[in-house]
Parts: sequence; C-alpha cells; structure tokens
Amino acid sequence: MRASHAVINRLAEIRLTVCQIAEGADIPMLAGELATMNVHTFRHRSLAPTLISELGGRHGLSQREFADVLGIDLDTLQTWEQGRNKPDAAADNLVLAFDEAPEVIEATLLKPVA
Repeated sequence: MRASHAVINRLAEIRLTVCQIAEGADIPMLAGELATMNVHTFRHRSLAPTLISELGGRHGLSQREFADVLGIDLDTLQTWEQGRNKPDAAADNLVLAFDEAPEVIEATLLKPVA
C-alpha cells in the first residue's frame, strides 16, 4: 500500500486519475484505505437502456430532438434505448453530461445562426 501511495501522490499532482479495479475487489475497503491518505474515490457512472429512454422525455425532448441535440442518428438512439447496442464510452459520457447539465451541452453543440 505504501508503494501505491507514492504512485497515487504523483498522479494526484494532476488532480485526477482513473484506475480500473479488479472484479471482486473490496471497493469499500479500498476506498476507506485511500481516504486515510486523503484520496477521494468515485465510481464511474454508466447508462442503462431504461435511463437512455427516459432522458429525452425528462428534458422535454422527442426522440428525434434528443438524437439531434446529441448529434447522433435516431436509429442509433433507438438501438441504445432497446438495449440492442450500447453507446461507446464517449457517447455514454455525453449523454450523462446532458442529463446533468443540458444547457452546457446545448450551448456547446448548438450555436445560434447569426
């Protein structure tokens, strides 16, 4: 754990790092040990198909509008909603960011016409 602490300290200089944890690891115990070293741990969120299908409606958008805001094909959105395909990590993060701050995503991706 001490060797890991030195590595974590070097990585912390950049203020954020992402580490994969082995399946079956005692994550609460690891988080507790890291907390003693003033290291904050977070679990990566990911989308479930049911959440994808709820998001557009929750923000007052039709499927077409939601797909357009995200910059994807309607067919792609529908395959995600039906669980036939999953978004890649970048698309997953974009959808989660939209859910948290739709105004930021809209302001970034949709520019007014002069």
